[in-house]
Amino acid sequence: MNTLKEIGDFVGIPQGSAEVAGYGGSRTIRLSMVSLLVTRRERPTSMRTIIQMLQNLTPITLEAQIVGSRSGEEPFEPIVRLNASGGITWRTFITYYLNGNAMGSSDNLNSSGGDFTPTQLGPGTWQFVVSRSGISNSGFVSLSKTLDTITVSARPQPTPQPTPTPQPTPSVFISVAIEFGVGGLENRVLRITGNGFTPAEQVELQITTRVDSDNPSTGSPQITTADSLGFIDFKQGVFCTVGRRTTFQVQAIGLISSRRSNVAGASC
Repeated sequence: MNTLKEIGDFVGIPQGSAEVAGYGGSRTIRLSMVSLLVTRRERPTSMRTIIQMLQNLTPITLEAQIVGSRSGEEPFEPIVRLNASGGITWRTFITYYLNGNAMGSSDNLNSSGGDFTPTQLGPGTWQFVVSRSGISNSGFVSLSKTLDTITVSARPQPTPQPTPTPQPTPSVFISVAIEFGVGGLENRVLRITGNGFTPAEQVELQITTRVDSDNPSTGSPQITTADSLGFIDFKQGVFCTVGRRTTFQVQAIGLISSRRSNVAGASC
């Protein structure tokens, strides 16, 4: 190689090496472009220096393979192992395809060797193609190698846990009865029994009294305490007017459980 044309042919300018190297698509042999391809610096150098650099070149090679499993669940991290290369290496890319469609590529790895993970893979069938270009001791080279296919499956959805069946809240039920007290017919005992409360909780008794069609009256709530099984048995003296109908209505409320009973009643 003694002339500019011989050097330009060697570095592949007529074959489009400038475009492959990323320096544009011109195929005209100029010293500035030859210098850029060889030195990779914008400032031109002499033909003599260029010739000396080209005479000392080593081969550019491309060895690439997938390391590890070729299948797995998302997100899958592939490992591509590359050899380091000699010569003047312009570009080394790992391009990845999903179901035949190009999805992206790695950064320019130049002449580096080692293990690389260009991206994380989602579900689908993936293909990797490694390309490397530059100037070897035999001239301009553009190498490409298609690697094994990698199949990635979607991550299994977690099995939904069954919703626990809510336990029914125990129902609270009371009964009201009027019993005879000590003395005349007017003296009676209002007896309130019930169950379903929290053991040992205090229970509020709301008692409403109505005589015939008069307006009902509600006195101060009475308090009793449930036993160890949640039962109550409360007694209170009441007065029943002879010749008139007196009605008592009762509702019980657990002060810990907040459970409300039915409304029960009795008359005399």
